[in-house]
Amino acid sequence: MYSSTSDLQEISNPIGILNLIANYLQEHGVDAQMVFNQFSIQVEDLKNNLLPISLQTQGRIFQAAQELTGCDHLGLLIGGKAQFANIGPLRFLVLNAATMRDAMQNLFNYGSMWYRGQKLDLQEDQGYARICMHIDGDIPGKEQYQTAYLVAMVSIVELILGKSWRPSLVRISYPKPKCALLYEKVFGCPVWFGQSQHEILFPEELLDQKRAGHDQQLDQFLHQHLSELKSHDHADMISQICKIIEELLPHRNCNVERVAEYFSMHRFTLYRYLNRHQTNFESLLEATRKKIAVKLLKNKKLMIIEVANQVGYDDQANFTRAFKRWYGITPGRWRRINIHL
Repeated sequence: MYSSTSDLQEISNPIGILNLIANYLQEHGVDAQMVFNQFSIQVEDLKNNLLPISLQTQGRIFQAAQELTGCDHLGLLIGGKAQFANIGPLRFLVLNAATMRDAMQNLFNYGSMWYRGQKLDLQEDQGYARICMHIDGDIPGKEQYQTAYLVAMVSIVELILGKSWRPSLVRISYPKPKCALLYEKVFGCPVWFGQSQHEILFPEELLDQKRAGHDQQLDQFLHQHLSELKSHDHADMISQICKIIEELLPHRNCNVERVAEYFSMHRFTLYRYLNRHQTNFESLLEATRKKIAVKLLKNKKLMIIEVANQVGYDDQANFTRAFKRWYGITPGRWRRINIHL
């Protein structure tokens, strides 16, 4: 099982794109699980689309898939199947934008909460708008990886401007491949290779073209929601998470999904946030249980099983084992020693 708390790095993207690679491998008679086993990933992990995974690992899997299938344009195929459905309220904010410029600014501004592996930028030059994409560092499979996200970006712009829209020009950073004509077929426009970076060009005038169906009230609500999510203060949020854990424990339904709901975020966004601050949900859960357990044990009127229930255990034996791991003695002995003192 892939661990979002031990392997997560600052430069990471959601795992969802690997699901597309798994499907491609299966279609070509390759056992996807055999490939992913090399990277300690289970195919079932791929169902969690927003699970963050390091760009190095994603790149290595991309590279392995290319070598196994002999496909030199894997990025084109994978990017063409990507969907814009797994980033919660950001999808609605982008699709509700008043203009293309607003949509891109929203996508780049808030998308960084999930997509930390690549840099996106909107530039304007000589009558053209340019959506530029760049990945820092030496990432295995980087060329095709960037291409996949560039194709996906074209699909996003299509959703905003309509299916009839096509780029005026696409620039690719690597040398011209043998299958160059396939690139022009996929992008629906001329493609130049050997450029300084990956980018999409289209008429600048489209940026400020008004879009039908824009809901100003919904726009304000989503902006506020995502801005609050992005600007959570670290110390304050950690304390809030611990407080929610404490409130949920007696009901014995405390898990990362329930806690994430209180912040209107996906559980993997919460995992990533905690990892950036050198902790994880499991550590906070255990620390909260430890603190509450000793506090409750000081109340002689409470039976050990009642204390166990209050910190989220149905079984007293499980609570006793956990307590011995925390403090080196059983809860009953801890109570006798501390109440006596």
